[in-house]
Amino acid sequence: LLAQLVIVTTVTQAQPYQIVNTENSVVGGDLNKTVTTIQEGDNPLNRFKMTKVVKATANQAFRAVILLLPPLGSGFQNYEVGENGDYNNSFVAYFARRNVALVGLSQRVDGLVAGSCESGVIDCSPMADWGLQTVLDDTTYIRQQIAVDFPGVPVIVAGLSMGSIAATAAINAHPNDYAGAILIDGTLHDTDPAVQAINTNFCGMFEGMLAAGIYYDGQSGPGIKFLSQLAQVAPNDPSLAPGFPPGLTNHQAFVFALSEPIVTPLSPRPGYFNVAGSTAEDRFFFANESLIHGSLAGFVNYATTRMFRDLNCGLAGETTFNNNLANFNGPVLMFASGHGFGTAMFDTAQLLSSADVSINFNAAHGHVDPMFATNHVKNLGQPIMNWVKDNF
Repeated sequence: LLAQLVIVTTVTQAQPYQIVNTENSVVGGDLNKTVTTIQEGDNPLNRFKMTKVVKATANQAFRAVILLLPPLGSGFQNYEVGENGDYNNSFVAYFARRNVALVGLSQRVDGLVAGSCESGVIDCSPMADWGLQTVLDDTTYIRQQIAVDFPGVPVIVAGLSMGSIAATAAINAHPNDYAGAILIDGTLHDTDPAVQAINTNFCGMFEGMLAAGIYYDGQSGPGIKFLSQLAQVAPNDPSLAPGFPPGLTNHQAFVFALSEPIVTPLSPRPGYFNVAGSTAEDRFFFANESLIHGSLAGFVNYATTRMFRDLNCGLAGETTFNNNLANFNGPVLMFASGHGFGTAMFDTAQLLSSADVSINFNAAHGHVDPMFATNHVKNLGQPIMNWVKDNF
């Protein structure tokens, strides 16, 4: 009877999530990729994807599993971008070929066609509830599947930007489920009063939008993708994009959009920009532009208001997703960009009082420069791999 009760309880707990599709392929010549679509409940919009990439070698011993969580604007595909479209030069391929299994989440907005919500083709009202807790819940499900597929292998949760924030939320909620964490310039904890004041205003704005029934942003993602496309196909043509200084070319407008320090809900700290560069010189300082364009090509078309609300309210001082970090005692590797989250990463390290925290700080980098720098293997891949070898 007790055994039956345990089985019934397990099935009941697992019932909201169901696998609806699985696709297998070979990428990079010798890497096996499995994409599993998982649905929560009955509404088909409540779906996300779990991707697994491993080296196609039988009976290999994995050093670790890295669970990759996505940036706000992308999915697992963000980590699959290689220079000039070459998968073999991607973040995922680098680690998969070194006996590390890569498993990742693509958030629920991933794959939605631009305009489908606005036109009423699909009912997007479920987005009202899609915030950081949704990502955390979906991550927890994936963590359970990792335990089945890779028993006994240490699991490291990792991510860039919002992926870093979600990884922090994961070790905060389930500190015993992860052997370590890799946090690449993203946090909800910032002790700077000016940052808190800026984000208090943004927090109130998004709470007002939720109350008014505005559940998503369907313009920002397609907008930056369009700028990226123009910068590639007609870089020297005069830019007609609204909101930019007059006289810019398409490529200069693209550089401006990524490199100018303008405070917005997506650049929520003074001096923050995504990629270090110069509009006047029409170039980026550290980033490999093909990696930037490759990443933006895979951007999602929607971001949810609740996610914006959670991110900005966290930076305003809300502690929902970082109030238990002192109980995580695994090693943590951080990358902090001086013009990204910068000193806030050091503030977050103070909350991880039981963990062994290492911080790689680059004062000149923009927010995503570590991921897309020309020397990203040296600046990001090798330090992570050395840290994995040292700790696992």
